[in-house]
Order: sequence, then structure tokens, then C-alpha cells
Amino acid sequence: MTVRLARPVVLGALVWGVLLRTSALGAQQPASPTPAVAAAHAPLRILWIGNSYTYVNDLPRTLTLLALAAGENRVPAITTVLKGGQFLRGHTARRDMSELLGQRWDYVVLQDQSLAPIQQPDTVLKYGTQLGNMARKAGSKILLYVTWPRRDTPQTSGTIAATYAKLADSLGATLVPVGAAWTAMREESPASELYIDDGSHPSPIGTYLAASVFYRVLYGKSVLGLPPQAFTVRGNRYVSDTLPMAVTPLTLSPAEVSAAQRSAERAMQASRAGSSSK
Repeated sequence: MTVRLARPVVLGALVWGVLLRTSALGAQQPASPTPAVAAAHAPLRILWIGNSYTYVNDLPRTLTLLALAAGENRVPAITTVLKGGQFLRGHTARRDMSELLGQRWDYVVLQDQSLAPIQQPDTVLKYGTQLGNMARKAGSKILLYVTWPRRDTPQTSGTIAATYAKLADSLGATLVPVGAAWTAMREESPASELYIDDGSHPSPIGTYLAASVFYRVLYGKSVLGLPPQAFTVRGNRYVSDTLPMAVTPLTLSPAEVSAAQRSAERAMQASRAGSSSK
């Protein structure tokens, strides 16, 4: 009897184990995305090479939040080489720059010291071309961050733009016409203060305007209706040996945000018109 009772118990255990395994095998498991789907949702790898015009108020982070708010599939992943007051000449001298640019980025952003396109245009072309060619050799696309004039010298905006346009022609790069958007913003919202107290670096609405132009270039979509969010921070959060610093989120004036968005659209329309006339 013991033997006969033992066999059904063992068989029952075996059957139950098979049922458990079958149930597990039949359950839906997360499917691995196809290569095409994975690529469509991969982070947008951007290397920012520049100075305080990029890190004051955290332009890269502002752009990333705009992309998230817009529901973009590919959101910027931030890597930076930023140093206050630095020229492209100085960045070129970095020992690790060749290795860094040898990686394949989706985009490499180049931004020279703010007065260099006016006072030293030949150095902008020389070192911008060196950096850009290294990036292109690795398969990266080049974005040129066309900055704005100082508050007291608005007449230099055209010279800045012309220098970057020459560099774009030599590299086959894309211009990001932030300076032109600032000019448009003075017409759209004359009372808006785009500068901080030094008359050079951007205020939070100035950085938001810059981020709006970058969004327009990267995604090819209108910025109208994007959220009025920004940050205020003076220091460089992207340097590893700096102390943690406060990054204060801001909700900008809806009226100023609307004006900034219209200004970004105007700058892009003018840029496309200029490109088509060449």
C-alpha cells in the first residue's frame, strides 16, 4: 500500500511542476525592442564645447527639459567641455580633445568666446575648423552656437553671425541662430531683460530663448506652446571639482515665454531664408 500510495504522490508533484513551468513559459515577458525601435528612442548624444554662455542657467538642461515636456522620443544626453571665458583655441589644446571627438556623437556643439568672432575671426575659423573636422571624421554632426552681442554693442550682431556663417560653410555645419533670436526678442518684448547684471551673460529668459532655438534646430518642430520652465545658476555645474551649487527652478512669465518662442521661430525662418538664397 505504501508503495502504491507513494507513486501517485510523486506523479502529482511531477505534473504540478510541469504545470508551473508551462505557466511560466506561457506568461508574457518584456520583449526586446527591435534595433529600429531602440534607435528611435535612444538618447540624443550631444557634446557641448564652449564656456559660460552655455553653463550659466544651464542651457543643456533647459533644452533637455523642453524635449521631455514635448514628449520627444530622443531626449538629449548631456556631455560637456565647458570653461568660463574659454576660446575654441584653448579647447583645441586639451590633451584629451582628439580622443573625445573621436567618439561618435549625434551632435557636437561648438561655441567660441563671445568677443572672438568680432575681434579674432581668423582664430574662430582656424580652431573651429580643427575641432569640427575631428568631429566629422568620427561621424558627428556639427552645430555652431551663434551667440549674441554684448548689451552695449548690439551693432556687432551681424559680425558675429558672419563669422559663424563662414565656419559653417567650411565645415558643412548647421547654424543655431541664437543671436538673431535675441535681436527678434528686442522687438517682440522690449521690456524683457535678456542679460544679467554684467551685460554679457544670459538671464533665465535669455537661456530659455537659446534653448528654444536649439530645440527648433534639433527637432525641426515649432516651439510655440512649450512650457515656461527655466533655471537660475551662475556657476559651472559640469566641472567635477566644484562644490555643489544651488540650481533654482523658475516659472517664467507666460508673456515673456510666448515672446521668446515667437522670436525663436522668427530667427529660424530668417535663417532658412538666408540659406535658400545662397
